Amino acid sequence: MLCIASLYSYRYKEPPQQAIRLHLNECLYPLPDIIVENISKVLRNCNLYPSEVMFTRFRELIAEYVKVDVDNVYPFAGGDSALRTIFYTLINSGDKVMYVEPTFVMVKVYAKNRKVKELVVESREGDEWWITPLDTLLEKSKNVDTAIIIDPNNPTGSPIVKAKKDIVDLLSKSVRKYIVFDEAYHEFAGYTVANYISDYPNIVVVRSLSKAFCLAGFRLGYVIASKDIIAKISSVHTPFDIPTPSIAAGITALENIKYMKDMVNEVKTVRELMYEKLKSMGFKVYRSLANFLLIKDKRDLQEVLSRHYIYIKKIGEDLYRITVPPMNIYDYVIKYLGKSCEDSYTK
Repeated sequence: MLCIASLYSYRYKEPPQQAIRLHLNECLYPLPDIIVENISKVLRNCNLYPSEVMFTRFRELIAEYVKVDVDNVYPFAGGDSALRTIFYTLINSGDKVMYVEPTFVMVKVYAKNRKVKELVVESREGDEWWITPLDTLLEKSKNVDTAIIIDPNNPTGSPIVKAKKDIVDLLSKSVRKYIVFDEAYHEFAGYTVANYISDYPNIVVVRSLSKAFCLAGFRLGYVIASKDIIAKISSVHTPFDIPTPSIAAGITALENIKYMKDMVNEVKTVRELMYEKLKSMGFKVYRSLANFLLIKDKRDLQEVLSRHYIYIKKIGEDLYRITVPPMNIYDYVIKYLGKSCEDSYTK
């Protein structure tokens, strides 16, 4: 089993202000001016609780974007908040919960806190992709209450179910309660199970506006599910849970979708360039459908890059996740990745 560093301790160490932050899968593109302007307009109202009218508008725009009824979506203060709420409203202590390993670290944190019985499906390294054995996934799903599937997966960037309806159908009939799909990187991958919620009422989809919409600092996410599930998870929340500036940012982003699409297209272009370049430099690098790449290397890449104020994420003993940088800093990152490693040590 892959050992994920600091599994139950998700402490964050802030890099220097001048650092290039490639360790958190953030959007490194600047906010559009219109978002900054619209946030500025609502700041004087922040002595009051968030407007329910604004919250409703945000919810309506999410439904329009996803192409479902408004009763099938609910906004949260980030995808993490949505996932945590699911663990505390839909999952009971002692439930059997299945997930793919390696996975998003917070899945394990919430599983531990809820004292569930964890069933793990191990992904393995392939030549180009990390591979999740679907036969094992389907077999283990017969014995679980809930399945948590990060798709595309984090930290591998690889597809798991890839919205294949035959697999979704089998999983839906197999698990006793719910299938939770975390689609934080949906926009980069281009597939979704959201259009299956009317056919499979036990599907729950979690999404984030932190990645493709560049709103990580505003903590915005949402859930897509049946009306019954939305009623359950929204029962512990109020329209006041999301701050006014965040709602304004979310509304503006969803009303101006072109910026997101243009940025996603550039990330996908740079992702392919970076993959091929790293391969040509001798790195073992895996393909990805997200906004990051996973590198396997015995050198301490995190240490050598930090000397040049480039921060990446160490995932395991020899695995490193690196956010795909914007084109304007891509050459700088590649230059120091190569230069630093020329003088680095091998374990």
